[in-house]
Amino acid sequence: MSVVAAGEPFSGPLGSQLHDRLVGAAAEAQRLLGDDRLRVGTDAPDRLRSLIDALTEQLTRTRGGDPAPAVREHQDGLERLRQRFEARFDALARVHQAIGELREITSPASMLARAPATLCDTSKLQRALLSLVGGGRMVAQAAYFAGDRAGADAVLEQLRSHPIRLEHPLIETELLRRRRATIVVGAAVHPRVDPGLVELMGWDSYAAAPLVVGGKVIGVLHADRGRNSKLDILDRDVLWEFTSELAQAYESASLRRTLRHEREQMRQFLDWLGARSGELTDAPVRLATVQRPPRAALSAHEPPLPPAGRDDRVVFEGLLTRRELDVLRLLADGHSNKAIAQALVISNGTVKFHVNSILRKLRVSNRAQAVSRYLRLLGMQSP
Repeated sequence: MSVVAAGEPFSGPLGSQLHDRLVGAAAEAQRLLGDDRLRVGTDAPDRLRSLIDALTEQLTRTRGGDPAPAVREHQDGLERLRQRFEARFDALARVHQAIGELREITSPASMLARAPATLCDTSKLQRALLSLVGGGRMVAQAAYFAGDRAGADAVLEQLRSHPIRLEHPLIETELLRRRRATIVVGAAVHPRVDPGLVELMGWDSYAAAPLVVGGKVIGVLHADRGRNSKLDILDRDVLWEFTSELAQAYESASLRRTLRHEREQMRQFLDWLGARSGELTDAPVRLATVQRPPRAALSAHEPPLPPAGRDDRVVFEGLLTRRELDVLRLLADGHSNKAIAQALVISNGTVKFHVNSILRKLRVSNRAQAVSRYLRLLGMQSP
């Protein structure tokens, strides 16, 4: 469904119907007046006022004196229409504002949990129940009853323990197929309403709308104005607009979370790849016994050599890779991960990977124990 920005006169699911009625009535009035200048187009509200003034003036001129009772009746009707239009405009504007606040929630699950309360806080609806659909059942996920948190929790617990089966002829089953909002009147005696749900909610009338994400119905949102209260078309329109916008916000949040997860996996993979690449370049090389140069003489690309007179590769051969030995030597010299990364020209993540591998292979729990074992095996520390 295309989204109409808040502020447009004919936004919402019923906007096209309202626009068609307005254009039809304006065309008939224009025909009676015979004035093409008063044609109602995209700027309908302003042109409509001019058309009303022209009709009123002509009727007054034709009948003389004050406008006829019929004119006043039409004026009253137009005033009621204006009030309905403004109420509709304000209600849909609040829906868009509420969805904007929900979009700030990064967790899709938290967004759905907050949705019933947000709907009721920004409309005349007093109770809302959001359920997810799966396995042929409708499982309640979140509920909000204005001023009755205990009641909402009790209903939620009951519906979670006894999910409603989506089967013929339930209205919700048809709702998922047709994918549009509806109002149910006389719910207590309606043959297509689940009796357990009616008894639990105390419904006389309620509205329901499907939550369609990515072309798939994932849930249903029920709402009412409280026990034994009736709804009007605007309530249904508000619920449908809210549910449609919520579905888009939920889908966006899900995509963002997926992207974050994939980025994290990619980062871990690159760290792993860097570590494995270092291992692949290792070869079973035995170093000759050499005199250890002063620490100041070490270059950024040359890891420190083992203590004089000892070859640590003889001790650790078959246990650690050459790169892991390089890291372990620098650890023994007291270098930080950042300093090791700079000396070996690798990333901090790769250093962490090597350190964890060293701890695992030496069967120690921390860096200090790894260094201690390294020094003991090289004869630099008594056991």
